[in-house]
Amino acid sequence: MPERARIIIVEDDVALARGLQRILISDGFDVSLAFSGAELIDLLNRGDVDLVLLDLNLGAEDGMDIARELARTRSTGLIIITGRGGKADLVAGLEAGADDFLAKPFDPDELRARMRAVLRRRQRGRDALPVLAVGPFRLNTANRCLTREGEDARIEFTARETSLLAYLIAHLGEPVHRADLARGEYWTPDDRATDVHMSHIRHKLQGGGMSGLCIQPVRGVGYQLTCVLPADSGPKR
Repeated sequence: MPERARIIIVEDDVALARGLQRILISDGFDVSLAFSGAELIDLLNRGDVDLVLLDLNLGAEDGMDIARELARTRSTGLIIITGRGGKADLVAGLEAGADDFLAKPFDPDELRARMRAVLRRRQRGRDALPVLAVGPFRLNTANRCLTREGEDARIEFTARETSLLAYLIAHLGEPVHRADLARGEYWTPDDRATDVHMSHIRHKLQGGGMSGLCIQPVRGVGYQLTCVLPADSGPKR
């Protein structure tokens, strides 16, 4: 975890935002406040940010749209914090690109644990090899893109998806336990978040022109990544 992680709280409830800011500053974090999407972008453009805590209810703005834009353009960690705590909102938030989802009201200790889990994951991503290879496929962990040699196909992943896919690549052909995928996160092995992220990765692989690279569920265990290519499917030159 960064020595003094930089955090941005995006929350239109001023009293709540300032109270949370005081708690996190006392924990040693560098905390800034944004009360709108525009203010968030302004803060992001001023320098590297480790984690964004995003409320979905921002008046006229849709927090889900902000989450999707962050996942598409930034490598910043993202935890959604909202009063919309239903399962549908959880799934939508994770599919929008959030690393985690926390419903209000919440225990500050739980928030701290989830924040540290995301920050540890982000640090592991920095320390990982920049490019991982599986046959003709290349996962660039820096720009979070999967490509295939000799072809134009390209799939973009969120930071959390990249971390999960990198772990599966490191264990190619092996059943990976759900507990191992959840390790280092504030998730239990049976947490819905793991399945949502894995489902999103599988959907991207299936629809992104990367046939041959497959993730299959393993009943009672977790997931397994395989690379199966026809004999004549080498890179096109």
